[in-house]
Amino acid sequence: MIGFVICSLLLVILVQNQNPFLQLLTTPVALGIGLVFMAASLLAGYFKKVSSIIWHDGFAASCLLIWYAYWGSQFNDDAPMFFFFPLYYALLTSVVTLSLINKSQYFDQESIEQLRHLEKSSRINISVFVVFVLIGIMITDHYAVYPIAMTFFIVRHTMIICLENIDRNNSKFD
Repeated sequence: MIGFVICSLLLVILVQNQNPFLQLLTTPVALGIGLVFMAASLLAGYFKKVSSIIWHDGFAASCLLIWYAYWGSQFNDDAPMFFFFPLYYALLTSVVTLSLINKSQYFDQESIEQLRHLEKSSRINISVFVVFVLIGIMITDHYAVYPIAMTFFIVRHTMIICLENIDRNNSKFD
């Protein structure tokens, strides 16, 4: 989810420097652009037109734009959440990508079996997390719902991509 990390870091830089471009990100046009990209990402993922990595990245990045566009007009520009939450997302996504996703081909068989068991026993599908993220964006009274939802989405994304990488590597050897 390199696009999501880049978008998060760009938002952190813009907020930290109080860049005038932030005013454009709170307009209805920015909200509409975010909604279009989010819908396109979800449809592309649903119809399996793009890989999981791409549609997850597009969904997460567009949700970040929607979140700022929707919440930016309701809170002060210097609200700490607009700096810390995107920084948290960038760090979390980078850490799980570097430590888990990029190292998934080195997982031992027991770890792979545990990951598959966890993925199968998890009754929560990625679509539930998508809905949870969207609900989190809409609830402005509880500002921690969206970060929690996005955290769950990132963790679920990590599980899916690790298993896809393992399956792809195993099919090369068969």
